[in-house]
Amino acid sequence: MTLTYLQDIYQLKKKVKILEEEFVIQDDTVPSVKDQSTVTSNDIEPIYEILKSQVLSLYSQGLTLDQIARQSSLTKEQTISVIEQQRLLGE
Repeated sequence: MTLTYLQDIYQLKKKVKILEEEFVIQDDTVPSVKDQSTVTSNDIEPIYEILKSQVLSLYSQGLTLDQIARQSSLTKEQTISVIEQQRLLGE
């Protein structure tokens, strides 16, 4: 595979992810009170359920936090927050 082919696939995946998020937003109501564990002080946007699922899936596959953050377009802090939130809910 060539590098441009991989870059094209990456861009397409990002566009599909954005479209999926838009559909989720239309289907679900966005809560008016934002959970502090899903929002960083620099970012007022909530982390949508589809991204949380993606983060948890990548984490369960053994990827590093940096890799997960890169693939999910979240910050490392947001990635850690999603994983910690799931640990709290799971216990």
